[in-house]
Amino acid sequence: MRRFIFLPLIALLLLLAGCRAPASGTATPSPATAVTQPPTSTPAPIPSPLPPEQQALLDERESVAVELMSALEQAMGRNASEEERALIVRNYVATIEAIETQLRQENAPFQPLNLPPTPTLVAQKDSFDIGMVTEDGVRLKGTYYRPAATDAPGVALLPMLGRKRGDWDAFARQLQDAGFGVLAIDLRGHGESEGQREWRKMTKDAAIAVDFIRSRPEIHPDRIAILGASIGANITINYAALDAAIRGAALLSPGLDYHGVTTPDAVKAYGKRPLFLAASSEDAYAYESVQELSKLAAGPVQLVLLDGQGHGTQMLGRENGLEEALLKWLREDVFGEP
Repeated sequence: MRRFIFLPLIALLLLLAGCRAPASGTATPSPATAVTQPPTSTPAPIPSPLPPEQQALLDERESVAVELMSALEQAMGRNASEEERALIVRNYVATIEAIETQLRQENAPFQPLNLPPTPTLVAQKDSFDIGMVTEDGVRLKGTYYRPAATDAPGVALLPMLGRKRGDWDAFARQLQDAGFGVLAIDLRGHGESEGQREWRKMTKDAAIAVDFIRSRPEIHPDRIAILGASIGANITINYAALDAAIRGAALLSPGLDYHGVTTPDAVKAYGKRPLFLAASSEDAYAYESVQELSKLAAGPVQLVLLDGQGHGTQMLGRENGLEEALLKWLREDVFGEP
């Protein structure tokens, strides 16, 4: 990957001070001007202020430049990889360039910023463990599977009752290979996560997982789906019902009521977004639940009914077509890809 220098960003901010539109009103001459320029009978013309729309664009450009510096400082503080820093620069520079293009189209007088060169990114796919803290202060652990692509869709994975995030590992890597950024977490009171098994508070676990995915520079923040198994499925639909930006929810072996976390009202509140439901016939309660939930859904539903395939994530990795169905659903129904 081509290396690049961040020093031009300092010059960028210094330049901002001189490129804002002059304020209206009478300008006060500097002491040097007052000495070297004799008074004239006709005062120098005062530049007119920019129209509000153009000034707003300049203000936005300045704000983006400041955010860029802050994001880079934070990245360097946590010893982020050069690839991640390159991606930060790439995203912010693209925003600044778009603003300047709009200013040119409106024939606004402005001085272009001295932007750093847009770095060339090299695909890098890997996975690493992370720590997160929920809104109510519970420390959770997760594994993030970073995609090779940029502007990628993201998927959060919630495990079953009493199980760990590792149950998702094989499928998470399939999603990663397909171009998704994936985060699998241990719910509170499970695996390496702290806290008690407070079932109704686990939507906060889902929330911090989604927040983490949205914060990743390689993920498109408006292209997020969430999948859960067993109690994780019930939590998934309850969280998705609260977050209208979630594009799709997949439930493996949900129940109408697991530990007081109910699903019928959540499915109704979820609205017309795509919903994926799967269960196996010997898992009678989940099997009946998915069929009942499919009738309550207002939007498109993919219902997968299996035989002898187990419960939740146990249904994965059995050559029953479930993974392929999930991938196809995510690509086509959720994210609209061919």
